[in-house]
Amino acid sequence: MSNYLHLYLHGFASSPNSTKALYFQQRYQEINTPLAIMDFNQPDFTNLSLSRQINQVTKVITEKQESWEGQKIHPQFILIGSSFGGLTASWVAHNNPDKIKALILLAPAFNFALHLKNLQTQEAFIQWQKDGFFPLYHYGYKQQMSLNYNFWTDLLSYDESLINHSIPTMIFHGINDETIPIQSSRDYLKKHNNATLIELNSDHSLNNCLDNIWQELQLFWKSL
Repeated sequence: MSNYLHLYLHGFASSPNSTKALYFQQRYQEINTPLAIMDFNQPDFTNLSLSRQINQVTKVITEKQESWEGQKIHPQFILIGSSFGGLTASWVAHNNPDKIKALILLAPAFNFALHLKNLQTQEAFIQWQKDGFFPLYHYGYKQQMSLNYNFWTDLLSYDESLINHSIPTMIFHGINDETIPIQSSRDYLKKHNNATLIELNSDHSLNNCLDNIWQELQLFWKSL
C-alpha cells in the first residue's frame, strides 16, 4: 500500500474536517502512510460543480506525477471517495485509468441528479433556476450557504452509464441510506465486474462502521 499515493475526496457540502476524513487521517498516520485530503470548498462553495472537482483531483494527480518524473518513478493513486467524492473518483478513474490503482467508494453518489431531484420539490428547482442560487445547509461549515444553478446543469451533462474502467473498486454502502439508496451501488455492481460491494448496517454517514471498513481495507490492499 505504501507504494501508492493516497487521496481522500470528501462528500457534498462536507469538508476535510468531516468525521470520516479525520478518521482516515488518523488511521493513515498510525501506519505511517501519507494521505492527502482534498478540499472541494476551495476556491469557494457557491460555484462548486462535478467538473470542477474532477479537474481539481486530476490537477493534483498530474502535479504529483510530474514531481516524481525526475526520479523516473510513475506513481499510481488510490482514491477514497465519500458520497459525491465517490462519484468524482469514479469519473477521475474513467478519465485516467492508467494513473489509478484502486478505488474505495463510501456510499458513492451514483445517480446523484435523480436523488437530488427526489430530495427537492419541483417548485424548488424552478426557484433555483429563476434566482440562480439555492440556499442549503453546509455540514462542513455548519451554516446556510448558496449553490449556483450551474451545479445542476453541469451535473446533468454527465452520463454515468459511460463510466468504464477495470480498476479494482471496493464499495461500502449502508442499507439504511436515505440520501443515496443502496440500490444505486447494487445497480453499479451489475455493470462493473471489477467492483465489490460490502453492505453495512448503517446510514449515509457510515460513521458507526468505520472500524469495520478499515479492517476490510487492509484485506483489499493486500490483494492489489
